Amino acid sequence: MTERQILAKIEDYMKKHNLRQWEFAKKIGVPDGTLNRWLRERSNISKAYLKILKKEGVI
Repeated sequence: MTERQILAKIEDYMKKHNLRQWEFAKKIGVPDGTLNRWLRERSNISKAYLKILKKEGVI
């Protein structure tokens, strides 16, 4: 799965569950600034956070 596909899944999850960025960031335990950088494609998602996203059922 590419980074862009993961980001699309994050965006879909946020829409489906009616979550704002800060709410989703809090849910997965990431600073909201980090989530914002991911969504703007200014930073890559680390393997540790990929595991959390899988655990939460996002990807």
